[in-house]
Amino acid sequence: MTQTSWCFVVLVLCLACFHSALASTHAEDISAIQGASQAFTRIAKSAIPTVVFIKVEQTVEAAAGPFQYNNPFELFEDNVFRRFFGHRFPQMKPSKKYHQTGWGSGFIISDDGYILTNHHVVGEADKIVVRLKDGREFEAEIVGTDPKSDVALIKAKGVDNLPVLPLGDSENLEIGEWVMAIGNPFGLSHTLTVGVVSAKGRTSVGITDYEDFIQTGAAINPGNSGGPLINLRGEAIGINSAIFS
Repeated sequence: MTQTSWCFVVLVLCLACFHSALASTHAEDISAIQGASQAFTRIAKSAIPTVVFIKVEQTVEAAAGPFQYNNPFELFEDNVFRRFFGHRFPQMKPSKKYHQTGWGSGFIISDDGYILTNHHVVGEADKIVVRLKDGREFEAEIVGTDPKSDVALIKAKGVDNLPVLPLGDSENLEIGEWVMAIGNPFGLSHTLTVGVVSAKGRTSVGITDYEDFIQTGAAINPGNSGGPLINLRGEAIGINSAIFS
């Protein structure tokens, strides 16, 4: 065999080894990705049943405005006009009341029906109904709210043995750590999104009096309010409160 032939064989052998190393690395990468995917799936299966859809009803009174008068003199609530026009001076039209509905999210923290959510979801509600993942609905009552931190605690009536989402420690979060948000964006029940912790300790956002927000890349949309932000241990480490755009 000539020297050129030997070089060709060595080259072929080296390429074969390189291909084998690439295949091994590729298999390891696929295995790692599958492991992460299975972790998300496992957490989703246990966490989603603990998240509730919250529907609220509120009676809103529309304030009377200047365009609720029959003539321009009604703009002036003044006795001078009343003396000139007497009973012909019309009174301001009474304000109107109407029902307003909205929705949000919450998560169960005790098996007898205590649920954490946002104050802005339930704080002014006249009626609260929570819907579980299995479709059951229960009326709920407000236990307490704190507008300054935008946190509220409600209690579903007549329930027991509910699945519970454990609470974690947000102080131990690291920037770049994977997290999941679960809620009801746009009324689409029990939707999960995934992202990372983008920043911690966000303040001066102008949303609440007490601000110490976790910023995340997980998609948050209207209806997610009150739902949990969950770490890879399946623990709630925050309440989804605001969209900043």
